[in-house]
Amino acid sequence: MTDVKVLSTERLQALIVDTESTLKQLTVELERREFLQQANEIGRLEKHITDAELSLVTIRQFLAYLIDDLKEKANDEKRK
Repeated sequence: MTDVKVLSTERLQALIVDTESTLKQLTVELERREFLQQANEIGRLEKHITDAELSLVTIRQFLAYLIDDLKEKANDEKRK
C-alpha cells in the first residue's frame, strides 16, 4: 500500500474520488443482490406457506392422538 504521507494533495484527492466511486459501485451491487434474494424468497413464499400448513396439520394430528390416548387411559382407570 502506498504511504499517503508521500502523495501529493491532487493525487490524494483523486484517490479519494476513485475510492468513493468504487464504494458506490459496491453498494449498488450489494443492494442489487439483496433485492434479488428478497425476490427469490417472495417467489418461494407459496412453498413456505404450504410447508407451514403441513407442519400445523402434523402437530394437530399429534395433539389429537395424545388427547385420545389420555382419554383412553382415563377410561381404563375408571373401569378398574
